[in-house]
Amino acid sequence: MTSIGTIIKGIIIPHRKGNIRFKPQFFVLEDAHIKGFLLGKDYQRMYDIDIYNSKNRHITIGTNKEKKFSLDIYQISSHDPLKELLNEFRDRQFSTTLTSTIKT
Repeated sequence: MTSIGTIIKGIIIPHRKGNIRFKPQFFVLEDAHIKGFLLGKDYQRMYDIDIYNSKNRHITIGTNKEKKFSLDIYQISSHDPLKELLNEFRDRQFSTTLTSTIKT
C-alpha cells in the first residue's frame, strides 16, 4: 500500500461532564479499506478511555463502566462539501436532461 498523505479530522465523544474533542491525524493509504481507526494510548490515558472489542464494540470513559458508547462504524458519517456539490450538480444535470427529453 502506498501512502497518499494525511488528514486531520475532528472527533467528538459525548460525555456528561463535557464532550471529549480531539483532532487526530489519519494516514491515507492507496486502495486501503478500513472499518475503524486506532486511538493511541496517549489519548486513552489522557481521557481514561477503555476500548472493548467484543460482539458489540464500545468504549467507556472514566470510572463509569456501565455507560457504554457504541463504536459501530456504520453510524459514523462525515460532512463532505465537495461530494454534496457533485451530487447536487449530477441531480440538476440529469433532471434537466430528463425534463428536456420529456418536453420534446
